[in-house]
Amino acid sequence: MRKICLLAFSFLIFLLSFNISFAEILSPTPTPQVNYELPYPGLLPDSPLYFLRMIRDKIVGFLISDPLKKAEFNLLQADKRLNASIYIFNKGKTSLALSTVSKAENYFSEALDKMRDAKMEGRNINEMEEKLRSALRKHKQELENFVKKENVNFMAGFKKEQKRVMGFEERLNQ
Repeated sequence: MRKICLLAFSFLIFLLSFNISFAEILSPTPTPQVNYELPYPGLLPDSPLYFLRMIRDKIVGFLISDPLKKAEFNLLQADKRLNASIYIFNKGKTSLALSTVSKAENYFSEALDKMRDAKMEGRNINEMEEKLRSALRKHKQELENFVKKENVNFMAGFKKEQKRVMGFEERLNQ
């Protein structure tokens, strides 16, 4: 009787270990996390004082004349806007989040333009190019998260922004 119990117990352990490994095989591989930290956005677009921040950012952006510094500034603004859109989306304000994502990608596009200008001036852009590549991966990841979480109403808008980011990748590779 003892041998039968031991054999049954061994068979049960074998079956349980098989189920776990089989489940691991069938589970989809998770998307790798991008090692790029988005900066804290500060005031969010739903704040009544947000217009003051926008005025400040426009003035600071206007005063920067160096294309490489302007590219860094625009990338920072793009990252802040993207993070702000995440906060807004989590509050349930999807249309405002979509608008904020669109503005973030506008800043990203400007950063690419300014980096191209710096390259045409003969400046070393390797470090900035690597930053933009990392940021681009993060933007793609976050837009993918928006598309996964969003219902049908705003999905087309987020997918449009995803296509736009794919275009940025092509521009960055040129």
